[in-house]
Amino acid sequence: MQVKTIKEVYDWTVLFHTQMAANFYSVKDLLDEHNAMLVDYYLNYEKKLAEDLVGFKAITEINTLDTYSYEYFAKNPELITFEDISKDQQFDEQVIQAYLSEQHQKVIELYEYLLERAETESGQEKLQQILELEKQGIKQMMQSTNRHMDM
Repeated sequence: MQVKTIKEVYDWTVLFHTQMAANFYSVKDLLDEHNAMLVDYYLNYEKKLAEDLVGFKAITEINTLDTYSYEYFAKNPELITFEDISKDQQFDEQVIQAYLSEQHQKVIELYEYLLERAETESGQEKLQQILELEKQGIKQMMQSTNRHMDM
C-alpha cells in the first residue's frame, strides 16, 4: 500500500486497526484463558476503532494535507508494513500491553504530525477528533489491561 493522500491515511488507519484485530485473533489460541480474555477484548476494541474511522472518512475533505501525508509516509516507510506480534515468545500481559502501546503510538504520532500542519479550522477539528479517538482508545485498552492484571 502506498499512502499519498489524506484519504489514504484514513484507509491505512482503518487497515491498521483491522490488522491489529486479526493479529490478536491469530495468537488467541496460544494463550492461557486469562490472557485470551484480554486479547479478545483488544480484538473487539480494534474492530470498533476501525468501524468508527470509516465514518470519519465519509465526511472528511482535507485535501491540503495530501502533501504532508505523503511526506510522513515517505519518511516512515516502516508504517506501511504491519508488524505482527512475535509468536516466538512467551506471552503475558506486559508483552501484549507493550506491543499494543508501541503500535498505537505510531498512529498517534502520525495524527499529531498532520494536526500540526492542518491549515483550516475544519481540518484541525476533524484531525483532533481522530487523534482523541486514538488516544482514548489506547488509554481505555491500557486501563483494561491494568484491571486484567489485577485479577
